[in-house]
Amino acid sequence: MKNFLFSILFLLITISVYSQKTIGSDINSSFFDSKKDTINNKKEITVKLDGETKFTDYKVISIAYDTTFIDTTLTLKKDYKFNYLHKDDFELLPFHNQGQTYNTLGFNFENNSIFPEMGISAKRFNYKTVEDISYYSVPTPTTQLLYRSGLEQGQVLDAFITMNMSRQTNVSIAYKGLRSLGKYRNALSSHGNFRATFNYTSKNNKYTARGHFSSFDFYNDENGGLTDASVLLFESGNTNYVDRARLDVNYTNADNMFEGKRYFLDHTYTLFSKNENQKIKNDSLKNSLKKRKGYEANVRRLKIDTLNLAKNQSKIDSLNFLITAIQIDTSDIKKIIYSKEIAIKLGHTLEYETQHYRFNQTSASTTLYGDYYNSEIEDHTSYQKFNNQLYAKFKSPYLGELKGGIRYFDYNYHYNSILYLDNQTISNALKGNAIAFEADWKTNYKNFFITANASTIVSGDITGSSLKASAYIKKDSIFTFKGLAEFTTKNPDLNKVLYQSDYKEYNWQNNFKNEDITSIGFEFTSNKWGNLKGSYNVVDNYTYFNEDALPTQADETLNYFKVTASKAFTVGKFTLDNTVMYQKVSKGESFFNAPELVTRNSFYFADDIFKGDPMYLQTGVTLKYFTKFNARAYSPVLSEFIVQNDEEIGNFPILDFFVNAQIQRTRLFFKVENFTASFTGRKYYAAPNYPYRDLTVRFGLVWNFFI
Repeated sequence: MKNFLFSILFLLITISVYSQKTIGSDINSSFFDSKKDTINNKKEITVKLDGETKFTDYKVISIAYDTTFIDTTLTLKKDYKFNYLHKDDFELLPFHNQGQTYNTLGFNFENNSIFPEMGISAKRFNYKTVEDISYYSVPTPTTQLLYRSGLEQGQVLDAFITMNMSRQTNVSIAYKGLRSLGKYRNALSSHGNFRATFNYTSKNNKYTARGHFSSFDFYNDENGGLTDASVLLFESGNTNYVDRARLDVNYTNADNMFEGKRYFLDHTYTLFSKNENQKIKNDSLKNSLKKRKGYEANVRRLKIDTLNLAKNQSKIDSLNFLITAIQIDTSDIKKIIYSKEIAIKLGHTLEYETQHYRFNQTSASTTLYGDYYNSEIEDHTSYQKFNNQLYAKFKSPYLGELKGGIRYFDYNYHYNSILYLDNQTISNALKGNAIAFEADWKTNYKNFFITANASTIVSGDITGSSLKASAYIKKDSIFTFKGLAEFTTKNPDLNKVLYQSDYKEYNWQNNFKNEDITSIGFEFTSNKWGNLKGSYNVVDNYTYFNEDALPTQADETLNYFKVTASKAFTVGKFTLDNTVMYQKVSKGESFFNAPELVTRNSFYFADDIFKGDPMYLQTGVTLKYFTKFNARAYSPVLSEFIVQNDEEIGNFPILDFFVNAQIQRTRLFFKVENFTASFTGRKYYAAPNYPYRDLTVRFGLVWNFFI
């Protein structure tokens, strides 16, 4: 332990000495809704920029063209996201080993696709959809390295680099690799996730193109969980079994893998474009700056509330904005332009993806899964899908942005052979295609914004339709309120309709109805008053895996309500950050289970330390707790979760101690997970027969380079 502490100290000193200085992208806390940034908000610091480069030039662009910036700050939200998924896992409960699956504490019925998916839901937490892929535009080559220790001979490394070949062209390459042995027998995780992107804009801005290639392989050894005898030994706290590898598991000869590749291209051409520009000189900005003490010719500093800037276009000539948020080199400011654009664009999107799921077992486990056709289990499911869309966009300052398109979707979900049973013939494939019409609308009036989306399948082998609408209002920087509604009818996942296995009980072909999903929700966001988000969901023909691991369609309507509230309270250098989720299943309790209450509370200290403030420190404790409920059981054969009503989990605290630090653009994370495990009782589970992790020490870092 002493050597370990010396190693950590040496790492901190090394990074402090060799880390690069923060570029002009350093921003203050109000911009990222954080407590701390690389600029000390207690002092006036003059930042000299390199040429014309600013932090706003390092852009991250989503599939919907929403633009943010590469964020090098350290906040508590970064601690919540410092996990294998790089996402806040508040509504998830991880299994003991990194790279294994997650059980679900909270459910989401929004943003449904009308086109069928393969299923294999337990393997999809690390799967990146088209919407998860980001595109970039940067003035200099930019790199991010993430490292996180694993459990027993393992770690996660996520490396990313992006660069602009010119002002018009950007490319990026990223790879996330994981290998972690785990504490229990036959629990190895070995994952790879590669992404490469490009985006291009012609010099006249008429033609744009972007695309990506994604490849993934998620391999896990499977053990079926602890045996009933081992469960008793685990809960007893017997010191002879502190080494979890001594506990018996149901089998040690199985593995499963989910792998695939995707090719994606989206490009547009502008047929007509007209701008009605309002140009406003920045004389008032310069006059304000000249009054500031210490104004210099080459280094000028002005803080502007960008939210107010965006919300007061009609009053731009006054330029009386609150000086609070972003540092700008005003030597770059030639003029402020607001554009009223009228444009017509044609676009085309092409997507092709292959997915494969395999379950292998050298000898069958008849006590768990029943009789078999072949004693050596070799299940293989394949899925290919092809998406081809043509669309047109019309943009007007009076109507907003309208988009209409037609989509051709082709799918092939298949096995190697037809299965002939005594009472049923199970085909080897679900193949077909569909043609769908789609429309989108976005508009706003001052601070009121409306979005709507409609899609319907008009012909083909499947049916489905969707209508989504949302409206939100922004009140300066005080609050945002959003209301939304979604109505979707869609096919169940394909593995619930057709499945083949060497296990006799895992073969079926069903003729299910479409699932009908209605979701109505709201979201209130305020730095002052906190955040509140709620939804009410009604699902007809809800399809699930029952206690026998067979797909079933519910006769009863599912009614599910969820509301989440969060608020942080700060006194001096101490902060209490709270998130609470309440859920209620008013109909459908027999096949849909969720904990009534989930809470996460973090109490921590945050401040600069050492002379000259070279390091920003966060340290504290996070408590996560959820009430007892009949959690879904995990099926390694299907890589799905199945309903069970015999065993409850929950009602145990998960306490994590953390120390996080920031030195220049490097964020360091050190955590002791579930440190109260030895005296809160050994009844903590992620799923029936799958214990949650014991006390575990984890550390890692995130390091950005801007060349």
